[in-house]
Amino acid sequence: MPLRQRMLPTGWYPGSQSGCVAEIESFVAGVKPLPAGVKVYGGMIPHAGWYFSGKLAARVFHLNAQATQPQVVCIFGGHLGGNSPPLLVTEDAWETPLGEVPLATEFYKPLSAKMTLKPEPPGDNTIEVNMPFIKHFFPKSQILAVRAPQSDTALKLGGAVAQVARDLGKSILFFGSADLTHYGPNYGWAPKGYGAEAVQWVKEVNDKRFLEAVLKLDGPGAIAAANQDQSSCSAGAPAAAMAGAKKLGAAKAHLVDYYTSYDIMPGDSFVGYGGVVWTG
Repeated sequence: MPLRQRMLPTGWYPGSQSGCVAEIESFVAGVKPLPAGVKVYGGMIPHAGWYFSGKLAARVFHLNAQATQPQVVCIFGGHLGGNSPPLLVTEDAWETPLGEVPLATEFYKPLSAKMTLKPEPPGDNTIEVNMPFIKHFFPKSQILAVRAPQSDTALKLGGAVAQVARDLGKSILFFGSADLTHYGPNYGWAPKGYGAEAVQWVKEVNDKRFLEAVLKLDGPGAIAAANQDQSSCSAGAPAAAMAGAKKLGAAKAHLVDYYTSYDIMPGDSFVGYGGVVWTG
């Protein structure tokens, strides 16, 4: 059985089951559930190391898991340009500190029949860093893992996954993994200088437009904002997830939280993080 092995070092997330569980439990302590009876479809999650954005990712997964336990969790990753085809993780399972995660191999053939896909090479963080969360919150679910390009192809991808889920009779949630503005010398982009005013601009201007698109379930708008404003490194991922969620009935969005790495570790270089849940 082909197994996708862990590639990221322990600085990204803990190396042991007990370490992962302890951090996850601390991340979701005191989180209020969504209203009883609400139907969930997934959401947008960040993908930095757990020290910076783990709390927000865990809470988005947690809120969904309290409402439903689907047969399949689809997570779209990113870090792809607009001309790339989607990249499909093609192994049978993925290694995590919490145990192996079974992958949704039943989707591979029908999804590949609908659009061009290429195998996803190991090493990217946009999906891997969230795999222990999925194993913890959805212990009986299979995972479909695909990286989505930052183009309209992402919208077609999300719709295709939703259709395959329907055809197979599988319940499914859609998650899009994306960080927001990467600002400062580490990223070669600082149009507003440095200091408190730059942080304020990122929060209140640059990330705002992208988040507003996600909260409207506007995939094309999210991609356009990222392309114009450099407000996301992986806009194709939430765009694909929104397309899939909307096809199955998502109509609303709820902001779980937004903050930046500057709020955790101040510096000239920082990244924005947004967490959103999509509901009916």
